[in-house]
Amino acid sequence: MDFFEKYPLIEVLENSNFNGLGWAVTSVLFYLSLYHFVLFLKSKEKFYLFYSLYALINAINLIQRVKGVFTESLYTEFYELFIHLNFPIQFASYLIFSFFLIEILNFRKHYPKFTSFFTYYAVVTSSIFGVLVLGRYVWDGYDMMRGYYITVFMPCTLVLLIYGVYLTVKTGEKVRFFILAGFLILGIATFIFAFLTFGKDASITNKYQYIYYLAVLAENYLYTYALAIKQREVYEEKFVIKTELVTKLQENEDLRDALNQNLQNELKLKESQISFLEADAAEQRVVKLSLDYEKQITLLHLQSLRSQMNPHFIFNALNSIKVFLIESDKENAVLYLNKFAKLIRMVLESSREFKISLGEELDIAKLYLSLEAIRFEDGIDFSIDVERGVSLRDIKVPPLVFQPFLENAVWHGLMRKKGVKSILIKVSTDEEGVVVSIQDNGIGRAEAMKMKANQTIQKQSIGISLSSDRLKFFNQSEKLNYFFEIIDLDENPAQRGTEVRFHLKK
Repeated sequence: MDFFEKYPLIEVLENSNFNGLGWAVTSVLFYLSLYHFVLFLKSKEKFYLFYSLYALINAINLIQRVKGVFTESLYTEFYELFIHLNFPIQFASYLIFSFFLIEILNFRKHYPKFTSFFTYYAVVTSSIFGVLVLGRYVWDGYDMMRGYYITVFMPCTLVLLIYGVYLTVKTGEKVRFFILAGFLILGIATFIFAFLTFGKDASITNKYQYIYYLAVLAENYLYTYALAIKQREVYEEKFVIKTELVTKLQENEDLRDALNQNLQNELKLKESQISFLEADAAEQRVVKLSLDYEKQITLLHLQSLRSQMNPHFIFNALNSIKVFLIESDKENAVLYLNKFAKLIRMVLESSREFKISLGEELDIAKLYLSLEAIRFEDGIDFSIDVERGVSLRDIKVPPLVFQPFLENAVWHGLMRKKGVKSILIKVSTDEEGVVVSIQDNGIGRAEAMKMKANQTIQKQSIGISLSSDRLKFFNQSEKLNYFFEIIDLDENPAQRGTEVRFHLKK
């Protein structure tokens, strides 16, 4: 009781600029700025960055108020600098706070048009204000800068903030009430403080400064609590995406294992039936039935080879989704996952067929290349050119016959190429049938062999060998003469690359 009688609470508050209370609030803001900047470096979430900058600007703005600490001499020594920074700091504070609201309330998802408009507005008004700040020193344009800030920027920003408050209520985000409460507390406290000190001397300002200090503490406590809730939501969202990814991967593994097991069982059954018929039936009947069963075994070999090829590029796609999740790139992760799910569905559907149309095969190739293009920073320009008169529906090919060559073009031709990366798939006719050309502008096979390790070169040859075997079995079954050739485009050093030509002869 003696302590409170000696130091009444109201007197402590009214001397906040001199007894350390103001410096404590300023120190808290500096700490929150540093702490949330570290969180931004770890999580890459932008709302941490904008809040860190917002707290830092508010702390710098309060330095000029506190007395009796080392910052007083710092402010005195650099008095002109603080005066010159007054308007730019307030200008930056409004814009940074607005972008903090956009990020933590997920405006980019709820209101993409408003977000784009405000970003454009921030760029334009910042450019104009930057020129006027420079003009303050070049042509003595202080009055022009101050007039723009008070008569143009402040009214426009106030209107946008009021509209932003309306949009905030409509978002449905859990943190919206904490954000609005902090904003309202600081706004009311600022109005009361301005009303009590307007036109008064510095002693009155110092007396009521605690109103602003307490409001700042309350505001930042609410924002910090909102950030904690937001981080929990982000974590749960990532966990859900990761769980879905693991589930899809497990489903794919189960389907592949089941398919392989069924194929093996069917192979054993057919082979045992052939052996029985060869030993028991008449020679002519055995020959006829053997041909039928050999055709079925050829079909099973094709399906078995195809089931071995599918997991190869599926693993690469899943690995890319994992990289996006690690880098907190949720939008690309969801986009990639959707495309990947569509590709898996097309692959599983085609795996049930012995042959598919050339049009369906080109659709799978197009989707595969769109997936690979997402993983490149500058993307991949790919196009499909079909000669007029070619019926893509009537021409039949083994499923996924182009995919290993497209993968080689991407990973061995375009991966280490600088500049524009392109792949052209061209369908044309010649005297003997249809020609499908896959041409890339990569570094070429000779350069790739120099840069790749032995293990990678071996992996490429296995893919080509499997494709050759599949065409061999397909030709045997369908009485066709399909084959491919690989051409090095090294006549012109400026246009290196590789071309794979599939000759689809009848």
